[in-house]
Parts: sequence; C-alpha cells; structure tokens
Amino acid sequence: MRVVIVSNLFPPDIGGPATYVPRIARELQARGHGVTVVGGAPPGHDARSDRGAFPFPVHRVSRGLSLPIRLVVAVLMMVRAAWRADCIYVQGLAGPEMVAVLFGWLLRRPVVLKIVGDNAWEYAIRQGLTDDGIERFQDAAYGFTVSSVRAIVRWFARRVTRLIVPSQFLGVIVQGWGVRREAVRVVTNALTTHVATEAERVEARAWVRGELGRAGPYAVTVARLYPWKNLDVLIRMVLHFPPAVTLVVVGDGPEMGRLTTIVEREGLSRRVILVGGRSHDDTQRFLRAADAFVLNTRYEGLSHVLLEAMAAGAPAAVSAIGGNPEVIRDGENGLLFAVDDRDGIARAMARLVGDGALAERLRARAMEDVRAYRWPVLVEQTARTLEEAAGVRPAPGTAVSQA
Repeated sequence: MRVVIVSNLFPPDIGGPATYVPRIARELQARGHGVTVVGGAPPGHDARSDRGAFPFPVHRVSRGLSLPIRLVVAVLMMVRAAWRADCIYVQGLAGPEMVAVLFGWLLRRPVVLKIVGDNAWEYAIRQGLTDDGIERFQDAAYGFTVSSVRAIVRWFARRVTRLIVPSQFLGVIVQGWGVRREAVRVVTNALTTHVATEAERVEARAWVRGELGRAGPYAVTVARLYPWKNLDVLIRMVLHFPPAVTLVVVGDGPEMGRLTTIVEREGLSRRVILVGGRSHDDTQRFLRAADAFVLNTRYEGLSHVLLEAMAAGAPAAVSAIGGNPEVIRDGENGLLFAVDDRDGIARAMARLVGDGALAERLRARAMEDVRAYRWPVLVEQTARTLEEAAGVRPAPGTAVSQA
C-alpha cells in the first residue's frame, strides 16, 4: 500500500503531530507500506536538511509563504506525492491538510482524516468570538464568520473515507457533524515513554529543585498556552492551594504574555513559575517531580500529557470534560472536578498534597492503568484503518474500535 501522510506540523516543529507523524511513518514503512510525507515547514527551513534525516521521502510546504501561494504549493506537492497513492492520511484541517482532503475527494482517492478537536470551536475561542464550551458550540447559533468556519470544517469532515478520533467523546461530536457512524474509528493515544522508576522520580525532584531554586511541593500543569486551557483560572487559584505549593506551568503559546502579566500584576511570582516550552526530557522531569498534576481545560480529545503524567507517577486532578473521564476514574486512579470549579480544584489539591496515603494509592493505580495505552496497539489500529480505507485486505488481528 502506498500511503501519503499530510501534516502541517513536522520536525523541526514541536507538538503532537510533529512527534507522531515521523514515528507512525516509520512503523507503517516497517510493515511493508510505501510512505511519503507532505509536511509543513517553519519559515526559513532549509529543505536540504531533510536529506537522510528520514527513511522516507519528505516534501515541504513552507508556512513562510503567503496563504494563496502556500495553497498552490500544497496542490503541487499533492500532485507530485499522492497522484498514485492508495491512501492519504491527513493530520487535522489546517491549510495544506484541507488541500489534501479536497485532492483525495476530487480524485476519488481514499482519505483517512485524524482529528483531535473541533477546529471551528478553537478558531472561535482564539478570535474571542465565543466563550461557549465545545458541547454547547455544536448546536448554538452564531454570526456569519463562526457559522461559515463551522460549516467548512464539517463539510471537509464528511468528505473523507474514514475519520480517526482519540476518544469516544470526540467520536460522538463528529457524528453530530453528519459523519457516518461506520466511518468513525476510535484510536486512543498511546504512551510513548516508559513508566518511571522510583530512582528516576528521586533524580527528577533533585533536578527540578535546582532548576527552580525552591523546594516542593510542586503542582505541575503541562499545556500549549491556548485560551481553552483555562490557565488564568488555575494561576489565580494557587492562593487556595495548600501553603508552600508552587504551581509550575510547562508550555508556550499565544497566552504566554497575558499569563505572565497576571502573575506579575497579582503578585503571584512566589507561587507560580511559567517555565515556558521545554524539551520532552525536561517535561518528563517536571512530571516525575510533581506532587500533583493538574489540568483545568475546557476540552481534551484524549490528553497525551495526562498519560505521561500517570506514567511519571504524578497523581492527577483533571477537569471532567472530553476524553479525560475515559482515562481518569474519580477516586480510583485520579481525581475529577468540573471545569473552573474553584472549590473542586482547591479540594483536589488539598487531597493530593495533604493526604499522602491517597496520593500514593492513586499514583500506584494510575501507573498500572496507563500500561494499557500501548504504542503497538495504536499502530495496529491505525494500519488497519488505512488498509480498510484503501481496500487492502488486513492480516488477522485485533478489531478496530468504532465509536
């Protein structure tokens, strides 16, 4: 099978797709499939650096180009790479990715689309056009701009052969867009690191103490700094955490300036540290050193960082939204609270930091449960979905989950 993977984010970019695409491409190639990647590139990226860096061909679409030119280049790249493809595997619905879906639809090539959220909702939140949660957003009435973006996203989602989502929650959402139930496949995220040892956790705590210049306890959150992560609420909540707890925010994004201003203006610098974007190794150290992992987000498809926190041994308290309750069972392997529930967040932090026996019990169960999110299972289910879309007869094995 000849597969073309299309992703707006690709190394040296950081983020989920940039990590996922090279890895799944190698896995598909190892299964005997021919793989080509059409990937985005940051402005100024030298395509010559790709030579020999990957065991498969990579064609680039620079984000430094103006949008019209970028779309033309994306079309040319698709003609070059996907004209004879058996299946096109698209990661989201950014500019080049929408071109790939349209290319496949017009030429009647099988297209598998992986989405981890609602692009229209994220757009509306970023532009300040709504403050509604993702569930209310699905049916509420909006003005021309939001309604148009929402209609475009849904139109593209209905034009693919199969649609991969990371959680049952998002599977229900996309079916509300008119996507056929039989076209939806749930392939949960997988743990791509190992379950931490006690020695690694001790080493990480020493490293974080030196990095931050202060001892714990530490409450750690890891997120791209977007409005729907609700980090402003979490930062202001730190005064209601147990005394001496430091909130460590790992991540970067459009909200960094505003969050920095909140910390400085409200005199929270003794309790909150914004460490910015960090390498994967550093992020693992912060998680392994955490006395609590906290995530107060308005939406998660299925949080990869939550899986990493569980594997790191950080007892977790997360908002009961999206795919989070599919991973965390309240009181068994973590704690759940309603989005922006200030009393609920404060209680969860008090329990995780103040009740050592509870924290240890939750940590131990989470470290055991997270072993179920195995990378080989993700690879098998993804390959089966692509083969199914392309009409390739799969080898006998585990059935692919449907929403």
